[in-house]
Amino acid sequence: MATAVTQRVTTRYPVILPIRYTTRNRAAVKAGVGWTRYLSVEGANVELDERLRPQTPLRLHLETDRGSIEVGAKVVWVGETTPPAGGALHGIVFTQLGPSHSQALHDLLSPLSLVRHAGIRLSVDMPISCQRKDVPGAPLQGRAVDISRGGLSLRLPRVLSLGTELAVTLNTPSDPVRVEGSIVWVERPDRRSVGHLVSHGLRFTSIDWSVSLAVGLLLAHLN
Repeated sequence: MATAVTQRVTTRYPVILPIRYTTRNRAAVKAGVGWTRYLSVEGANVELDERLRPQTPLRLHLETDRGSIEVGAKVVWVGETTPPAGGALHGIVFTQLGPSHSQALHDLLSPLSLVRHAGIRLSVDMPISCQRKDVPGAPLQGRAVDISRGGLSLRLPRVLSLGTELAVTLNTPSDPVRVEGSIVWVERPDRRSVGHLVSHGLRFTSIDWSVSLAVGLLLAHLN
């Protein structure tokens, strides 16, 4: 008599989050950074700053807009480096997840079933300087208020038009991080206040892997 087989299907979501990780061998503990590409309650696809061997155990910190989620994990496959100069793709499974961190992961993933993608933005508050790429002149001084791998929200002293291309320097506590992008939204006039900075959305147009890692490392240290 045939026996019914139940296959468990785990939904994974295209969640982009900065991560910190550590690996341990007989010699030392080594730390690295990277980004998630897909995330589920059981594992993730990630881009890391080095190629690891399958079965390598990891300690991960997923940096979310609600704080850090710490998990034990193991590498199950290693893929190619993402073009043009990205990180090394890895598939990992979670091997250890405490109750509070498990709940935090479920809380993070639960609402994502309602959206097509999840480029989660993390809150920041740091000074920036912006230089228009099409017009020479003194840079604008403002602040960054949130950031993701794909872009950031800026508050600037005057309104820039949609499509304006900028070179933005994030003045971090350590080394400045320079990114380039284009304005894709501007705060509505009825929401602006006289004497206050104006909100803008910037989508990155040029960000290589080294800058992407620098942004991820910055966000990891801010949480």
